[in-house]
Amino acid sequence: MPAIGKLPFEIDLEQGNAGNASHSALHAKEWSDGNADASSLDSLSSASLEGTGPYEKTSASLQKPAQESVIANIFQIHVRRHNSPGFVLPLKPDSKRYRNLRWLIFTTYRRLFTLAFTCNLAVLIGLAADRRLNFSSTATAASINLVVSILMRQEHVINVFFLLASSIPTWLPLEIRSYVAKVYCYGGVHSGCGIAAAAWYIAFSVYLSEAARNTASLWPATGCAYAVLIFLVVIVGAAHPSIRQKMHNQFEATHRFAGWLVIAVYWAQIILLTHQETLTGRQGASFGTVLTRTPSFWCVCILTACLFYPWIRLRHRTVRVEKLSDHAARLHFTHTDVGRCIGVRLSTRPLLESHAFATIPAERSERGFSCVISNAGDWTKGIIREPGERTKIWMKGAPVYGVLRTALIFKRTVIVATGSGIGPCLSLLNDNDDIDCRILWSTKAPVATYGPRIVNAVRYADPNAVILDSGKMGRPNMVALTYQLYRESGAEAVFLISNPIVTRKVIYGLEARGVPAFAPIFDS
Repeated sequence: MPAIGKLPFEIDLEQGNAGNASHSALHAKEWSDGNADASSLDSLSSASLEGTGPYEKTSASLQKPAQESVIANIFQIHVRRHNSPGFVLPLKPDSKRYRNLRWLIFTTYRRLFTLAFTCNLAVLIGLAADRRLNFSSTATAASINLVVSILMRQEHVINVFFLLASSIPTWLPLEIRSYVAKVYCYGGVHSGCGIAAAAWYIAFSVYLSEAARNTASLWPATGCAYAVLIFLVVIVGAAHPSIRQKMHNQFEATHRFAGWLVIAVYWAQIILLTHQETLTGRQGASFGTVLTRTPSFWCVCILTACLFYPWIRLRHRTVRVEKLSDHAARLHFTHTDVGRCIGVRLSTRPLLESHAFATIPAERSERGFSCVISNAGDWTKGIIREPGERTKIWMKGAPVYGVLRTALIFKRTVIVATGSGIGPCLSLLNDNDDIDCRILWSTKAPVATYGPRIVNAVRYADPNAVILDSGKMGRPNMVALTYQLYRESGAEAVFLISNPIVTRKVIYGLEARGVPAFAPIFDS
């Protein structure tokens, strides 16, 4: 890691003298607005953190009060000479209407949603044309859609998608690799099939009700159909983005408990209908024979297996909590090793809620992994405030690959993070020398909030990492900074880990300018 001295023509926002004070405020505002006269982001890279070796060897050297003197040199604005050309963010091409349609409305997620729903519409038209629409065919269609929807959230299915996507060679055209990298939008198929399942089930309930008018013994199964339909409507309604984002824990509980009830009542319904078939069937087939010939039976078996699987893997793991600040903590686990870009689900109340966290693989000489958590106001707040009281935490389901896994199919990338989003980024970068990337990290008081070890890990991954202290500089124009770093570094793609508001703004700003950009879509 090369040592980088103090840059010329700098304004020190922390130690600026009387002559520089007004300029500091002026350029801080310009930088926040994206109009700073700076033509090289390398000039914003942090100063050397008192060492030249790997980050695990230098973290101990950054001690207070030396931290403050080093950090004072890290976060400074480099002001170019007045006659030097500044960077100007290019205007978005195309009309605003086209940009909104292409990048905000017809996203990959929504196109996959539309594809799944359109396929179901084609099947509906085909069944209607052949006059095969009845409660049996609609029940089968609803069951198949439920299975596809649930499998799109099954851990091992997701991992297969990411392993296949991340295995394509880098010599393929960038356009093809950019399409493949959108594999994380698989949630569009989950939502599309989920909505289609509810629609098919409405049709099934109508046909079953009509049949029950002539056959009184079908009314118990019809009652089950109405119950399942109510639960499906509740699940679909709670999954609406506006409700899911404002009341995420309630959304998660609704999905879990209403989903359990759907499967339980579905089992009862299948048994009742199978029993009715054995009583009225002309061939005199046994209950078991009729049951195994019913497609919905096998579908509900798959649904049940997917339901129980995460709970079979529920474990109470030993954890060591390292408090980084009042805002963040690092959870250390030693029971197993993990690969890069893996996430795990943690909880203190697994029956009610669980949250996914990216793992940071341990250094090669150590065993285990860690997760960086920030104060989100729920159980994370208690862990950060009193780290010594937590020695065990629940870990649910199988580890799952995340968005950054697809960064491996690009020759060079720009990794952008805000706040605790640096944790998932380190899941890709930690102790991996084969990743060619530039890093842009904006957060408030990086060393004070996340500790010197995290900052050193970022610097080890990219010695010229751009680390911005938003507490001193204000919120930077992330679109302008990211675009400039993308152009200067010659990267093929940008990956962003941030909150939903920043993610939508930055991804739109980059994609509208022709930059392949990828980020989580917050659909679960």
